Amino acid sequence: MMASKGTTKTLFWLVVANVAATILHYVDNMMLFAHYPEPTWMTPHIVDAFWFVMTPFAIVGYRLVRVGAVRWGYVALYSYSAMSLLVLGHYRYAPMKEVSFRINALILLEVVMAVCLILFVAILQFSRRWREYGHA
Repeated sequence: MMASKGTTKTLFWLVVANVAATILHYVDNMMLFAHYPEPTWMTPHIVDAFWFVMTPFAIVGYRLVRVGAVRWGYVALYSYSAMSLLVLGHYRYAPMKEVSFRINALILLEVVMAVCLILFVAILQFSRRWREYGHA
């Protein structure tokens, strides 16, 4: 069963907003790497590479939902969101109060967008199950 047109449109814009938030954060992280709290083994190249690993999950997840392979789409979107939440790892290396406002704002933006995507996908998933079991 394919998702409705309104649902896929909302999902599209949520995915776009998530990818835009990660672009803002990751570009800032790579350009101003010395200002970010990072583990000693982390390099700008690893940050860059991780963005290219995680972002296809968002794109593929959206496309799968759009064509009706919603379960695999949900898995991909949840995976993308979980990878996006790894941004909170910065606070393992420095408390929030020691990080600049800009960096905190970019981290918060990415986290908020990831949580919004998780919640939207969860609503889609559970409302779909509700309908499948004859409750609608």
